[in-house]
Amino acid sequence: MARSSYISVLRIIAIFLVILIHSSSGYLNSNDFDAFDWKYANWINSFSRFSVPLFVIISGALLLQKDEDTGIFYKKRLLKIIPPFAFWTVVYLVYYFIRYIDFEYVGFPQVINIVLIRLKSGSNAHLWYLYMLIGLYLAIPFLRKMVRNCSKKEIEIFLCLWFASLFFNNKWFNVYLPNFDLTFFYGYIGYLILGHYLYNYQLTWPKWSSLLFFMCSCFITGWGTSYLSLEKGEFDPTLYNYLSPNIALSAACLFVFIQCVKLPERLSTFWEFIDIHSFGIYLCHILLLNYIHPLVPFATPWKIPIAAILTLVTSALLTYCLRKIPFGKYVSG
Repeated sequence: MARSSYISVLRIIAIFLVILIHSSSGYLNSNDFDAFDWKYANWINSFSRFSVPLFVIISGALLLQKDEDTGIFYKKRLLKIIPPFAFWTVVYLVYYFIRYIDFEYVGFPQVINIVLIRLKSGSNAHLWYLYMLIGLYLAIPFLRKMVRNCSKKEIEIFLCLWFASLFFNNKWFNVYLPNFDLTFFYGYIGYLILGHYLYNYQLTWPKWSSLLFFMCSCFITGWGTSYLSLEKGEFDPTLYNYLSPNIALSAACLFVFIQCVKLPERLSTFWEFIDIHSFGIYLCHILLLNYIHPLVPFATPWKIPIAAILTLVTSALLTYCLRKIPFGKYVSG
């Protein structure tokens, strides 16, 4: 099995699950925890929340093993991400003002204030990922030097300390733990190193063991979220946090499972199309989902996945079309 094949499969899974999260999350705003819609959305999210960490793991698998000059890496990678980042930031700002702001009641100072607030972490919520990704890209040249000079055992020790830091920095767990400062090990950098490790030192776990651990970690997320929300009296997303140990375990176990699955060396044309447009799909999918989701005329069990599938396909087509216009390939993603 070609390594590129399973990496592509993981990337496709991740982008679809991101869309599935956004297609279902609105149902969680209700505090009717016994309602079917809430339970259904909770389980969908519980089996999808590892998608963003999975993207970071893939980046670690592909980027940390390379050896190139820091300046060259920054130029190559940041030039790929900053133009789409700037373009879609403007697109979502315009979209926000058109859809939500009545300029008869909002003055220029308020408009500027809204823009500044929204630029703080993303003109649309999902663009926070680009802010995080830029930070990771800045760190990668130094992480490369670190992992290159570390033995397998030393990387394993780092990953164990990183995994421990997820408990110490999680509000559900840290109330029972001493206040050790594991900040150095904490954060999305751990996912990069995890990706490098899993890619270069493939685990010898039985295939079904990794699937079992994956299922268990997702069930913990779903059951725990339901329990915490009932206790709090309102939706509690603590266990949805991308830096929760249960989410890290889900992402790692799915990566290992897909590594073990026998896949064709090359995917079909359709799936290759989704794979090569995945970054653009991520950037534009919210824009399309907001219009597609209300138009799907089915009950919730069908509405959520159908809206996600339609959004996946139309987002890929939009990205493809943008790449065909002058300079579109630089901003489409």
